Amino acid sequence: MSRVSFGDFVLDSDARELRRGCQVVPLAPKAYQLLEILITNRPKALSKIALQERLWPDTFVVEKNLVNLIAEIRQSLGDDPTHPRFVRTVHRYGYAFHVPAAESQADDTPSPRTAVRFRLLWGSGRAGLGDGEHVLGRDPDLELFLDASGVSRRHALIRIAGDEATVQDLGSKNGTFVADRRLDSPTGLVDGDLIRIGSIQLTFTAIRTSGSTRTEPRRQR
Repeated sequence: MSRVSFGDFVLDSDARELRRGCQVVPLAPKAYQLLEILITNRPKALSKIALQERLWPDTFVVEKNLVNLIAEIRQSLGDDPTHPRFVRTVHRYGYAFHVPAAESQADDTPSPRTAVRFRLLWGSGRAGLGDGEHVLGRDPDLELFLDASGVSRRHALIRIAGDEATVQDLGSKNGTFVADRRLDSPTGLVDGDLIRIGSIQLTFTAIRTSGSTRTEPRRQR
């Protein structure tokens, strides 16, 4: 993402500026960072926990801090929270950036040749993983809610960026494992990896669209 136009606004990630016409719209650094995260992941809804971990890594903050940043962004965009044009509240979950029909990309970055989708499979459950951050745990408000013994409320985090994926433990009581190795740092994932979180074993898979010529390697066991 270099420049994204929406309504009367342009977000320029190279200049780290939000502009309306020729005027720069002032935003606090954290508010700008939050807006950029929401726009980059549009139209996907991001959980409050995932946003807090992106904005304040390894730091405990109250939810009000995030709410205040959203309010600052809406004020700068002239967005009505009851009838939002851009920033949508997802009840009891988080926020999403709504893409107006007339939105246009100012840069013409081509789509990657290799289209990748990832998926987690466990027991009778399954979940698709797109670009962004996905928190797994026992908190019912999480995108990936795992209600099982040994699972912490915010247990692990999977990050997807294009065709790259990593998993890391979030300081859980019982740890996160890939195969039989307990994680102590972010670890890359490949097709077929087994992830163990508490009493749950999940299989990480890469699913490619037809026409893709690249094959994801499997880790030797």
